[in-house]
Amino acid sequence: MTVVVKGGAWLLASTALSLWCGTALAQDGSVAAAETSAGGLEEIVVTAQKRAENLQDTPLAVSALTSQTLEARRISDISGITAAAPNLTTTITPSSTANIAVHIRGIGESDPVLTVDSPVSVYLDGVVIGRSAGAIFDLVDLERVEVLRGPQGTLYGRNTTGGAVNFITAKPADAFKASFGATYGRFNDIQTRASVDTGELGDSGLRFKLSYAHKQRDGYADDLNQPDANDPGAYNVDAFRIAARLDRGGPLRIDYAFDYNDSKSYSVPFQLAAVRADIAAYLSNSEALGGNPLVYSRDRLNKLRLQQGQLRDEVMGHNLTVEYDLASDLTLRSITGYRQWVNSVARTDLDGNDGLAGFTVSPAILVPPNRFIPTGVREVDLFAARNNRRQEQVSQEINLLGNFGDTVEYVVGGFYFREKARENNPQELTLVLRSPASIPLGNGVSTDYFGVPLAPQLAYRHSSESIAGFAQATFHVTDRFNVTGGIRYTEDQKHLDQSAAIVRDLRSKYNRFNWAASADYKITDDVLFYARVATGYKAGGFNPRSVGGSFDPEDILSYEAGLKTELFDRRLRFNLTGFHSRYKDLQVSQFLAGSGGASSITVNAGKATYTGVEVEATAEPVDGLTLNATGGYVDRKFKSFVIRNAGTNQLEDVADEARFHYSPSTTANAGIQYEYGALSFGKILARLDWTYRSRIYFHPLDRLNPFNEQISDGSVGRFDARLAVSELELGGSRATVALWGKNITNEDYLYSGIDFGSLGFAGIVYAEPRTYGIDLRLDF
Repeated sequence: MTVVVKGGAWLLASTALSLWCGTALAQDGSVAAAETSAGGLEEIVVTAQKRAENLQDTPLAVSALTSQTLEARRISDISGITAAAPNLTTTITPSSTANIAVHIRGIGESDPVLTVDSPVSVYLDGVVIGRSAGAIFDLVDLERVEVLRGPQGTLYGRNTTGGAVNFITAKPADAFKASFGATYGRFNDIQTRASVDTGELGDSGLRFKLSYAHKQRDGYADDLNQPDANDPGAYNVDAFRIAARLDRGGPLRIDYAFDYNDSKSYSVPFQLAAVRADIAAYLSNSEALGGNPLVYSRDRLNKLRLQQGQLRDEVMGHNLTVEYDLASDLTLRSITGYRQWVNSVARTDLDGNDGLAGFTVSPAILVPPNRFIPTGVREVDLFAARNNRRQEQVSQEINLLGNFGDTVEYVVGGFYFREKARENNPQELTLVLRSPASIPLGNGVSTDYFGVPLAPQLAYRHSSESIAGFAQATFHVTDRFNVTGGIRYTEDQKHLDQSAAIVRDLRSKYNRFNWAASADYKITDDVLFYARVATGYKAGGFNPRSVGGSFDPEDILSYEAGLKTELFDRRLRFNLTGFHSRYKDLQVSQFLAGSGGASSITVNAGKATYTGVEVEATAEPVDGLTLNATGGYVDRKFKSFVIRNAGTNQLEDVADEARFHYSPSTTANAGIQYEYGALSFGKILARLDWTYRSRIYFHPLDRLNPFNEQISDGSVGRFDARLAVSELELGGSRATVALWGKNITNEDYLYSGIDFGSLGFAGIVYAEPRTYGIDLRLDF
């Protein structure tokens, strides 16, 4: 049953679980890493430092989810990994099904505008995904997910002040194999997946892997204006991937992959949650004027009346990785990537109501000589928008990995990235103003307010270019003591060519040296201690929604220390990390709205500190039983947050009232899995997961967003479960049948919220309610 644990109770609960497990925290952060074997927990290999190494020997705060865990937790895209690692949250943003806000240690970006970078970089097989907008796409054949927490500026470059998430796909297998899977679940959820490995073709060294996935589902809120297939949250997705590998056992290895994702969907359900008194009074006559009544509620509304159109997201990418062994201890690696995202939004409804009616006047009233020209009673939109966006990118990375005997390991590299993006975003809104005299509307109806329909537009093109060189070396001082140092130089150029609502042509250049240094010591063969100091930087740029436009880079200096252990004959992994980070010129996006439409400003708020702790544990107390737990806490403080007071035109430090938005201070995850294989017909696997986050806010300043407190979301804990029977013999194939449930106690919690500020209303998006279904998988 889902329990909403508030205050410090979650800590007591997770501590009790940790003691029961044998204690808390493993850097794999998942049962996946805890796939069992006769010798205890399975070893996990990660590539967080550009070379393969044991997770427990990596002196970084890195978590990994293996393919077994991804399957057991039914994770197929980035939106599903929230809390899988400490201090990691992911959430879908409004007006989309494909835009994601990723936060690590409280650092992230929620604004989907195509000129503002996220401080958490997402990678697919070593190729950076340039935009968080459009980043939710189905990832076929995932082998592993790695989450690197804290700044990764040396090896991963700019825009990793919060961390990095690496998605690693499965390579073509050496032998033929095939699989087929099908799902049916609540809301008419239908999914099919198929994958074929050719194995090596003769003695050519060539192998291919072909994969396809289809999923479709009705929405999870009922739009009274639409059929179920067009309800909010509905989708129809086709995805395929073709991978090829050339490896003849010699010095040359080539991997190529093409992925394509075509999604047709309807925005997650946006409902009006709060309105200012004058807005409510203006729309109180809607029914009397032939329209629909104004509906708003902070509680979940299962039935809505919206006017929204289809969203279309097409994502495609090419990845080419070439490795050549120049010598037994020297490898040259090239990673080339091209990616493209095309998005269209027929219409999004951001007032949660369709068919509202009100008395309107011409926009001429807003400009001198402020003529009052009635345009009569008409249908009004508090806020709606359309959008057409496109982003394409090219990236190239070169690595030279080598050793100097047994004493030094090093990687030297270069990186190039070029991106082009464009957006055309027409909007529709109604500005409500008070009339100096009551206006009669006939049939005994009068109003003290009138609406001014406006149609602002945002249109721009944006390009960015980044070039960097980096090097990192690890010195094995003794068999147990290592010292690592790295440095990176980055140059960035950005160009904004904007045609609406402001016409301007802006260019900027930035450059930074970043460095990292760490030391690690093996106290015993099973206990590693490390300490790390690192810097990072997030490039500056432009916000086309803001009159000011430009903002400067942000910089971070982070201190971190950790303990990684593998105890009791590999029956327990327990890892602990503490960190303190100092941000300078921290970039904060603040959503605003007014007569110019939806706008936001990105400001360099000033200074902030982040101090926290992270724990992970995985235990296998007896064969077949795996327990895991993660927990993260961040104490976040603005040291300065300077804004310009619109009333006095003076600069003000509002650090005491500023909030950290779209991220909680506390996250936790706990899971229990039992696998029983001594059955005549196969084996049974049962799994239960609990995920928790504390309160989140969606805007940093209440003074600019007066409903910010009202639309914030309290702490929430949810349960997911899965029961599977596998290795069933079925017509020459092996079958797996699984029953699953997500949010099985039907907990109500939010994905996101928007306070439209001076427009006088706010809305929220509830996450999916309870879902459940059955999976069938055949392996040939």
